[in-house]
Amino acid sequence: MSRHLLLILEYRGTNFHGWQRQDGQRTVQGEVEDALARLEGHPCILRTSSRTDAGVHALAHPAGLHTERNLPLMAYFLGLNSMLPPDVAVRQVLEVGPDFDARRSSRGKRYLYRIHNSPGRRPLHAETSWHLPMPLDLDAMRRAALHFLGEQDMSAFRSAHCDSKSTIRNIRAVDITKEGDLVTIEIEANAFLRNMARVMVGSLVEVGRGSHPPEWLAQVIATKDRTLAGVTAPAHGLCLKVVYYAPSEFLDLLPRGSVYDVQSPA
Repeated sequence: MSRHLLLILEYRGTNFHGWQRQDGQRTVQGEVEDALARLEGHPCILRTSSRTDAGVHALAHPAGLHTERNLPLMAYFLGLNSMLPPDVAVRQVLEVGPDFDARRSSRGKRYLYRIHNSPGRRPLHAETSWHLPMPLDLDAMRRAALHFLGEQDMSAFRSAHCDSKSTIRNIRAVDITKEGDLVTIEIEANAFLRNMARVMVGSLVEVGRGSHPPEWLAQVIATKDRTLAGVTAPAHGLCLKVVYYAPSEFLDLLPRGSVYDVQSPA
């Protein structure tokens, strides 16, 4: 019997060369597919909505699996977690309909970016946040972030290697908060261009450190020129928080409970 499953993965990206399998490199896809091959007894290929770069982390990264085996969902949850290395784990397993596609069925994504904003170093934050010792004007950053909202041509905020056919994206939210010395920037959009979240963060930091006024971002967006935007923020501060799907897509799920993947965007 043909079945379609969705694995929700959490991983620390520090020692991975990104999501996508690559010869001679340790990748998240490679580790999970190798574990699946041992569980299923044959090679397996995962389809995903997101191809994170080297060093990027994930709280809930979805990956679709087509299988002919009738193993219970608990077998995938417990079996894979027993075989995967400590820096990647299965958070949830869901059975989905035959028309479900991890990328095409997505309703949007939310990334979070962490900045350690303090003069001194914090070793425990070093692998998951960008250390910026200079003060940041968060109010100016929040005013600048308003220029991102809505449907925009984000050409100025993508990598030169981005191969997306369309550069139009709908930015639903840019939330900037601070707790102690940790600044968190969460960005939600219908989809992201390559490096888009990191260039957006780098540009907001330019405003926060006083290099440009908040209105500068509107000018950069209008030019569609990547060379005028801010730096690409380091990968290790970025985390894929959630990919949104309609709850009606799921036929069964394990373990039961409220997790990121079954939410709909606000």
